[in-house]
Amino acid sequence: MTAPTHQLIASRASAYDAIYAHWRSHRFTRESYESNLAFFLDMDASAHGYLNGDELRFAYELLGTDSISDKTVLDCCCGTGKSTVYLALRGARVHAFDSSRQAIAVAKESADLSGVADRVQFAVQDAQYLPYADGSFDAVFCQSALHIVIDYPRCARELARVLKPGGMAVFCEEALGHNPLLKPIRWYRRRKYVTCGGRALTCQDLRRFGAPFQNVCIYHFNLLAQSKTLLGGLSRHPWIKTALRRCAAWDKAMLARWPALRRYCGKVVVAYRNPCSS
Repeated sequence: MTAPTHQLIASRASAYDAIYAHWRSHRFTRESYESNLAFFLDMDASAHGYLNGDELRFAYELLGTDSISDKTVLDCCCGTGKSTVYLALRGARVHAFDSSRQAIAVAKESADLSGVADRVQFAVQDAQYLPYADGSFDAVFCQSALHIVIDYPRCARELARVLKPGGMAVFCEEALGHNPLLKPIRWYRRRKYVTCGGRALTCQDLRRFGAPFQNVCIYHFNLLAQSKTLLGGLSRHPWIKTALRRCAAWDKAMLARWPALRRYCGKVVVAYRNPCSS
């Protein structure tokens, strides 16, 4: 690892440590997690749901959570381990890592409280030099960290190396940098996390990161409906939810008719696949 990259990772890890120092561990069940994961536009006015539930649910579907029992999964940059615990609750054996010691401490306790500590192994490490053998994992998952690890040159090669032939790496990621109207939303969401780093990605960045894999598929979510993020909790008010449902319907029609608009969407799910062995 070059000295500048090492210093960058250490600096960002320290920034995340400061943030996660105030986080607490939680006990999860599969039912409670999936209830919280439900997309808020699919729910009635009395239920909250998750603002980004649509994209994250789709990412899990790509990952194959319905058939993930007894498979081995790597959770890249796992943070406080919500996805790690959920994948273990679905029956997977999960290895999870993050550069933040504080995040891993919270994640370990959550796994213990949730009864899956025997199915999870946590590690504090960076994404450039993974201590796993070639072809160790059936799948790789990463939530909201591609805009961070994009700055680490070896990360993609390492993930492709530890992924089995035919395996898939799925990233659930925030807005790309093509739409200038999303800059206020990005600023609003990231204003407390400036020291953690990261940058707005482009479609070219996603494809360049995927060079060590066989192919890349980019799935786009939320054009007009991305205003939900700026509205935050107000998005769940009945009349605003009605307006956002209309925006979502318009999004579906416009993105189908004019595919070029997809690059301006507010969320992406990216899937990279390793070539199958001959």
